[in-house]
Amino acid sequence: MEQLDDDIKISTTDNDEGLAANAHGLYDSTWNEARWREMAEHLVRDGIVTWREITTTILGELNPPQVGTSIASANKIKFGFKGNHARLHPNESFMPHVMRWFYERSGRCIDCGTRLDLQADHIDGRENYADPTEADLLSNLELRCRRHNVAKRKSHVARAGRTVLPAQQALMWILFEIRPVTKLDLARLCRIYGMTMAGIRFEEAWAMALWLEREGQYVIARENRLYDIIRWVDGSITRRFASDDPPPIGGRILAKAAMGDQILCFLASVDGTASTARYYEFPLDQVPFVYELGDREPTDIAIWPLQTGGTPLAPREMSLHVFELRAPDESCHLARNGVLETAAPAMSSFKGVKLARMRTLDGLSLVVH
Repeated sequence: MEQLDDDIKISTTDNDEGLAANAHGLYDSTWNEARWREMAEHLVRDGIVTWREITTTILGELNPPQVGTSIASANKIKFGFKGNHARLHPNESFMPHVMRWFYERSGRCIDCGTRLDLQADHIDGRENYADPTEADLLSNLELRCRRHNVAKRKSHVARAGRTVLPAQQALMWILFEIRPVTKLDLARLCRIYGMTMAGIRFEEAWAMALWLEREGQYVIARENRLYDIIRWVDGSITRRFASDDPPPIGGRILAKAAMGDQILCFLASVDGTASTARYYEFPLDQVPFVYELGDREPTDIAIWPLQTGGTPLAPREMSLHVFELRAPDESCHLARNGVLETAAPAMSSFKGVKLARMRTLDGLSLVVH
């Protein structure tokens, strides 16, 4: 058990969306062409892909896959393309009109100019019509890339400019650029980036880390390894692989060489008083690592981000009073001045458990049994 002084607290400023100012997006939006080329060269040098594979993939994406035929074969019940065409051009085949429309496009996304990953997209959205099928006219279509097509959705439009990649590509960008060492950290980074899809997509992306680890090209945190636990100036707790290196700037080491299957138990409060004190337990495999995140705070990963912008993962911006590490088969007890008082309450969520009838934190400690 260790006693701790109250830590510095840092307040955050939210914008009018109710999100932290940098709540979404990492740093790919600041990359220039040289950085993207460097990443491609790394992927080739590391044997992830070959230049032939890169080139053939690009060639494939330059040929929009069945954009015309997807319009011509659109479901008659859901979409009105064929019915609207029949009313406007009786007795005329639809497909020639579709291809004429297709040939007259510029072959680029009308928003960003890319020639890759193009889709047919409504200019005036179907949601703006009492009968959505009324929007299904060739004259109401344009070519947009997948990213800018998705960015028009009401759920995305407010944040669409903060990142530059569609989710499929962003998943791999995060994996190869930031190289998260746990699947949970990958999910956290994806939420910080702004991805709102189901978590199974992150699970699937994690397969790449597992494949590369087997080839000796990726490092994944395991329970049988040792970790240093680091406390940062903003109150966040992260970990790193056990090392003799000094703590990073802005951090101090709480515990060295902790086994990866241990559980971090601690008492923390919002204002340093017993009235707001809560008890927390986090298995070390849930404690995030710290990563370089460009102009974001290095401890931003110490958030469990939700679609609403993120809930701070305690004890970020809290006073940390006492902590202890326990093994999975051990339990923590509260003691005061060395005398056991009660077993620590069972954890049920990231929000911790409020301590009942706790009047003061003086002399309080944690004892492992």
